[in-house]
Amino acid sequence: MIGVLPVETGARILQVGVGFASHPDTLWAAVRATAMARTGLNGATPELVLLVTAGVPSQDVVPVIKSVLGPVGIAGGATSAIITHSGAVASGALVVCLANGEGAVSGTAAAAGHDLGEAAQGAARLILAGWPFRMRYPRGLGFAFAKPGYGPPAEGFLPSWRLLMGPKMRTVCSVLSAPAVFGSSPADPVVSVGCLEAPYSTGLGWAEGFEPSAPPEPDALVQGAVDATLTAVKRLEGDAARLVLVIESTARHRALGSAAADEWEAIRGSIGGRTPCVGWLCDQVAAYGRGVRPLDAHGPLVVVALGDAPNR
Repeated sequence: MIGVLPVETGARILQVGVGFASHPDTLWAAVRATAMARTGLNGATPELVLLVTAGVPSQDVVPVIKSVLGPVGIAGGATSAIITHSGAVASGALVVCLANGEGAVSGTAAAAGHDLGEAAQGAARLILAGWPFRMRYPRGLGFAFAKPGYGPPAEGFLPSWRLLMGPKMRTVCSVLSAPAVFGSSPADPVVSVGCLEAPYSTGLGWAEGFEPSAPPEPDALVQGAVDATLTAVKRLEGDAARLVLVIESTARHRALGSAAADEWEAIRGSIGGRTPCVGWLCDQVAAYGRGVRPLDAHGPLVVVALGDAPNR
């Protein structure tokens, strides 16, 4: 069992709790990780919870987590591996809790569809229906978790999502490595999405993919990941990063081989040891936001940095 908890210093707007537990029983791991993440909130109630599991699922973990945290919005799914300070771990659960007491509005939805575009529209409509008094285009950060086999994220999910949510909701869509996303819908859901609109700063960084037949040298892949991390942190405009999430394609991880540990150490070294830094592997990943455009590629990596509201 491994726990990852943030260090709190001074007054904060954005409260972040992160927990990870490695165990073959994903239910046990999720409960343990949730307890750790809750500790990091210092008594705050989370507005949004991200849940990612790896390994063989034992049963639906969402009701159990809600029994610990209360009626919170949960988004996530199951994939091949979770990235922690020990590297990629193939069994366990990662729980990320985000709380913001100054006007935060969260939204989660799971939606079905024949493809990612249809599912994206369904999820966006459900979330916007819960924000009747918000501005036309919500601001903040969104995370989408999609089942494999329903299309690419950049061409399939993000255009339909942005058409309804607008350009101010920066969003990362990862196509997971297992056919399970968390959330309830009238039919078998294809995507699970969570958004948080609140006074906090966000930054996205993108490391390009490569041709499957000619992967770059591991050193080049490591440098690309570091550059993406520095870009994401820089876009916080001077605010210290409170949380860094790394979403990496399995193709990139395979191409790195034994250098995957070097990549992870380089990422963590570029942000400092006191900032929680975790993530997950997925089949495909794409993002849209400041400086990052939707692109379907082989072997990319996306880095997400979150900080307190600017000018505090």
